[in-house]
Amino acid sequence: MLKSWKGRTLLILCAFLLLAGGAAVYVWQQRAPLAEQVIGRALAERGIAPVSFRVSFIGLRSITLSDIAIGPGSSPDLAADKVTVSYSLGELLSGNVQSISVGEARARVEVSGEGISLGALDPLLEGEGGGGPLRLPAIDVENVVVEVETPRGNVVLAGPATVRPDEAALAISSDGVQISEAGPQPRFAPLLAVGQVRLNETDIEVDADLSSVIEGSDDVSLLHVEGRYEAKAGKGTAQANGALSFSGDGVTPARLLPVLKRLYLDVAGDVDYAATVEIDGGNVRVLADATARGLSLQQTAAGSVSFSGDLRFSKTFGNAATPYRLELIGLKATDLARPERFAPVTLEGPAIMEGSLIEADLVVRSALPAIRGARLADIDARYDRAAGKGRVHANASIAFKPDKLELQTVLPVLKGVVTRMKGAATYSAEARLDDGNLATAGTVTLDNVGFVASAATVEGVNGTVQLSSLFPPRTKGVQVLSVRTLEAGVPLEDGKIAFELGRDGLKIVDASWPFADGKLVLVSSGQAVTASNAEFMLTVDNVDLATLLEIVDVPGLRATGHIGGRVPIAIRNGDPVLLDGAISAKDDGVIVYRGGAADAASTEQTKLLTDALQNFHYTELEGGLSGNANGNVTLRLNLRGANPDLYDGYPFAINVKLEGSLADILRRGTVGFRPLELIKEQSNSVAPPAADETEPGTEP
Repeated sequence: MLKSWKGRTLLILCAFLLLAGGAAVYVWQQRAPLAEQVIGRALAERGIAPVSFRVSFIGLRSITLSDIAIGPGSSPDLAADKVTVSYSLGELLSGNVQSISVGEARARVEVSGEGISLGALDPLLEGEGGGGPLRLPAIDVENVVVEVETPRGNVVLAGPATVRPDEAALAISSDGVQISEAGPQPRFAPLLAVGQVRLNETDIEVDADLSSVIEGSDDVSLLHVEGRYEAKAGKGTAQANGALSFSGDGVTPARLLPVLKRLYLDVAGDVDYAATVEIDGGNVRVLADATARGLSLQQTAAGSVSFSGDLRFSKTFGNAATPYRLELIGLKATDLARPERFAPVTLEGPAIMEGSLIEADLVVRSALPAIRGARLADIDARYDRAAGKGRVHANASIAFKPDKLELQTVLPVLKGVVTRMKGAATYSAEARLDDGNLATAGTVTLDNVGFVASAATVEGVNGTVQLSSLFPPRTKGVQVLSVRTLEAGVPLEDGKIAFELGRDGLKIVDASWPFADGKLVLVSSGQAVTASNAEFMLTVDNVDLATLLEIVDVPGLRATGHIGGRVPIAIRNGDPVLLDGAISAKDDGVIVYRGGAADAASTEQTKLLTDALQNFHYTELEGGLSGNANGNVTLRLNLRGANPDLYDGYPFAINVKLEGSLADILRRGTVGFRPLELIKEQSNSVAPPAADETEPGTEP
């Protein structure tokens, strides 16, 4: 009986072992389908669905899942070609695993005002669903492509990554994730991010370095960024800073931001920058500061210019949106053209863009040490990009000081052309753009302005000039200025200059001065006037000889009568050149010379000439003046008449040709060559009358 019981027990035990072994063999053979059921049920309990995958390998230490897709079948939120989970039996029984390695993966993330969404994977962030917490091990991803959808556009992140549990968060780090803007025409070049992102239920923390990936060149370091965003509270901050060095054959704005290619910006130099981003609800505020160091813009419409100084940018996006604002803080602009067109200046003030409208309110000051801070222009600008319309208005009042604040000081292109400026000028200029058509105008008011030019010295210029166009310069018809003093070989006072700047250039319409009880009138006779070359016609109108000799002040010399005529004048290389012309007496008159030269007459012919001039009644007086008014001139003078007290009024013909410095004569108010010299030089042409002659050099 006992043996029978023992036999039956042994038989039952063997049957159980056989059954258990068979079951184990069955389970081992069915381990993959069973594992798929267990994993699918575990994910479903945590709210992660729909899910599709297959177990391609399962062993005692690892399991490999293939063809994984979580989310809608046509567009899953997460897809991976292979995931391998490593574990030990004890860890597996306790719900833990050692590590997870992922091959190629794709994921989608949506960032909106409501927070962050991973689609079907949201329960992992929100802690929803049953089945207890899912404790993640270390995860290594060979390559992941993440499509991030944001209200400001979509970007794609691609590269290797590692995921590590960090307390209640996931720490995602990478040695190089490339960030690209989705779409056929990206606004920025691909970025390379190296750093870490921490995710928990609602928060994101970022600590990374960003570089720009430029084709055919080394990566360009852009900035280091640190930030934190609390999705539930809708608040976050981020700080970033960096520096760039631009060069034509290196880093350019267009390579960093392809959207700028159409602007053809040729930039060189350095810039440092820092930015802060603040997120509050639906509002995103951006503040940025930049410092330019020799940052030059080459070959622009305004030429090549270099900038140094500070700029500040601000903008708020969202419900409390503010315009784009760029503040210039003592930004120094230096002209790189040669010769230099303008001296260094500083620009201050804001430029604002709201929608299609751009507005600027700037102050331009001199940056030259001698006149630093002198206000040169107030600029008010407005441009509507959508309408293609805009305007720029500039105005200022400038007080000139010789050798300090002058036109040649702020506009070196005029150096040496206009010097020793004084007085004051007030100007207003405007440019309007309408559908590609540019119209300009301006007004300049001069108050007691004086200056020295190569051809003249000018004092007391007053008046207002209206310009119908600035580019090219055109006056609004004929303009008139008053000139207190003009000295260009002849000292002139209280004149009026009427001029016009038109299609053919500058023309002097009527420049007139009262002179010796008569008038001098200057008008253009050539095509146009420039600072170095021009042609004029000087008209001498009814000049009184008695008054003229009072101006010249030759001791012992007096005359009566009036003279007039025309003298061509040309400006050659800045100097006024007299081209002879013809000036003659309008009526008969008398010349009386009883100076020291008459007493010093040493020869008979000299004495005859001086005797004749002691009371010479002329019937003809004609002459001309030629030469450089700023140098030596030649005086040609022809006289016909008689002295009633000499030889019973016998007629004489006197021809005189003299050379001397007209400029010195008139500046000193005296004649540089004395009548004695005239008499000595010309005495051999004067002879006493013969009994059968009616006039020297004529037939009886």
